[in-house]
Amino acid sequence: MTEFQKITHEIRQLQVELNHLGSCTTKGLTEKEIAQLDERFFLAAAKQKNLIARLNCNPEGFL
Repeated sequence: MTEFQKITHEIRQLQVELNHLGSCTTKGLTEKEIAQLDERFFLAAAKQKNLIARLNCNPEGFL
């Protein structure tokens, strides 16, 4: 598997996780649990953003 394929696969996996975390309800959760859910969401979003930036900055390295 090429580096490009690995990154795009990881981006897809993160998108699935973001879709799940974004649709989770906070009803019945404690403030700590809500904070953990938010943290997971924002960390996944930041990681996905960084991976997309890597793809956009070095496209010639993936040919």
